[in-house]
This record gives sequence, C-alpha cells and structure tokens, in this order.
Amino acid sequence: MGKAFWGWVCWFIFLFIVDFTIPFHALKGVGKVSGSFLFWIIWMAIAIVSMFAIFLRWREKGKNA
Repeated sequence: MGKAFWGWVCWFIFLFIVDFTIPFHALKGVGKVSGSFLFWIIWMAIAIVSMFAIFLRWREKGKNA
C-alpha cells in the first residue's frame, strides 16, 4: 500500500473526527439547528468530492503489473 492510500485514510479519519467534533462540541451551545445542517451540507459536499477524486484515480494492480 502506497503513500496515496495512507493519505486518503488519514483524510477520511480527519473527516470522521470533524464530523463529530464540530456539531456535537463546537455547536453545542447554539440554539438553532441551522448551524449543524449547514455544517453537514458542506461536510457532505467535501466527502463526495473526495470520493470522486479517489474513484477517478483508482488503479487495480493486474497480474502482469
């Protein structure tokens, strides 16, 4: 497994941590729910773009490679 794989693993661990820390800790005192919804919309867009980036660069190792 190469550097790119571990880079993506670190990126998604970071996204996972941010997914829980921002809405449940940083926005805990906010009385409106709209802050969390706005955060999750932006987070979801970043996650989807990241997945597309992985899928576009996907290469399977063949038996001859």
